[in-house]
Amino acid sequence: MELDDLKTTWQNENNSALQNNFTTLIINKMTQEKYHSKIKKITFPEIIGSIICVIAAGFIALNFNKLDTIILQAVGVASIIILLIISTLGILSLQQLNIKKDLTKPYAETVKIFTTKKLAFYKLQKINIILCYLLLVTIIILLPKLFGNKDITEYKYFWLYAFSTGYIFLLLLSKFVSRFYKKTLQHTEELLKELPH
Repeated sequence: MELDDLKTTWQNENNSALQNNFTTLIINKMTQEKYHSKIKKITFPEIIGSIICVIAAGFIALNFNKLDTIILQAVGVASIIILLIISTLGILSLQQLNIKKDLTKPYAETVKIFTTKKLAFYKLQKINIILCYLLLVTIIILLPKLFGNKDITEYKYFWLYAFSTGYIFLLLLSKFVSRFYKKTLQHTEELLKELPH
């Protein structure tokens, strides 16, 4: 009689353990799907931005012959380099967000890894924003030559309007993007915290 009770208890415990493992796997998979759908909100704009930067660098390179002075050529080279760096940093920052919950890793370690990668993502984004301000200067200098071959000194207020409008636009855009990324990453971190401990 005791052997039958022991066997029944053993089977119930095994079924309970299997059920707990199955439930954990389902929760883990659902959380990963939610995680990746949140990260896509950051991934698509970054990829599109990187593609635009590469296209812009190619456009400047193809029209390099329009840059007829050494200063304009130096600014053109600087623009191409900055565009390619921005593109590369955008892709590298996305790699920071590629995290998978490994069932063999403890919960606290997964959250710690995410936090570390999130900080690295923010650092790369800050570098990108600084480079965008430098890019704005180079692009404003190149615009008249690339799109019209006109002497910009003819236009009295060109520099004032171009720089003030460009910087205000870039400031507002960078603040909007930073807030959006921060909010998305906070929601993503909350998802990770919902994982079974």
